[in-house]
Amino acid sequence: MPDRIEIEALVLKSVSQLAEDFELTALEKPHLQSPLYGEGGALDSMALVNLIADIEEAVAESYKANIVLADDKAMSEQQSPFRNVDSLIDALLERIQSKN
Repeated sequence: MPDRIEIEALVLKSVSQLAEDFELTALEKPHLQSPLYGEGGALDSMALVNLIADIEEAVAESYKANIVLADDKAMSEQQSPFRNVDSLIDALLERIQSKN
């Protein structure tokens, strides 16, 4: 099972690649508190969907874990797991751990 540092690297790489693909200068050099979606976030709904798909695919390839980030739990949480990089990492780790 991957640790937090590995997942952080995966998410930061995915966000950085998305920023390049969508020309999002605010996310070219993402960090843990980089806002993603919602208030102050650089992603619109289409970019968010792309990011989620990229991360789910990377997790499947790297760790042989099929996870779903945009599930009922994510949509019903008080604070969105997509609000910043750190909250996305937490959500991702939770889903990977629940698969084991």
